[in-house]
Amino acid sequence: MMLSIDELKLKFQQPLPGTTSQLKMAPEHRAFELLEGDKMLSFAKQSAVMILLFPENGQLKTVFIKRSESDGFHSGQIAFPGGQFEKTDKNFQATALRETFEEIGVEPTKIEIIGQLTDLYIPPSNFLVKVFVGYCSEKSDYTLDKNEVQSIIEINIEDFYRENVIFEKEFVSSAKNIKRLAPYFSLNNIEIWGATAMIVSELLDVLHN
Repeated sequence: MMLSIDELKLKFQQPLPGTTSQLKMAPEHRAFELLEGDKMLSFAKQSAVMILLFPENGQLKTVFIKRSESDGFHSGQIAFPGGQFEKTDKNFQATALRETFEEIGVEPTKIEIIGQLTDLYIPPSNFLVKVFVGYCSEKSDYTLDKNEVQSIIEINIEDFYRENVIFEKEFVSSAKNIKRLAPYFSLNNIEIWGATAMIVSELLDVLHN
């Protein structure tokens, strides 16, 4: 899959599939938790993540991070660059750009925001996540914040559409040490599950339409 930036922009101008797409890759009980979460949205912490797309060797790629091991809710998980909204941020887009720079060193001036996906509430950490889609005209040089990021993972978008990349197993939630059955993407020797997989699911549906 190799779409031009103009073609990508058109994709994100169409109506979003939203929760229907997200729930395809949701852990068990997540649909119930999301409905219950509607009551909590006014109390949720605000955050934003960045889906960073770029072309390389005729392929459209995106960037994931493996979070550093810690005592946090999402310790060691595969995620998109991002984090909590701060009062100094002009808006949520600014949060996504700032966090991307802080975590992986990509300058905001090199990123063109081309769209936004559906907000996603994450019950275990009580975060409401705004999802921005950014485009870089070429592969970036990365500088990792080792306190937050263990490594960078680049994946061809086309690879997500292959057969035999979605599986299901029990994962342990680092928040409460609870096992949850969840679907996951298995690519490049990594497992993408939880909120990140739910975001990827909507991204794939948007790009496929």
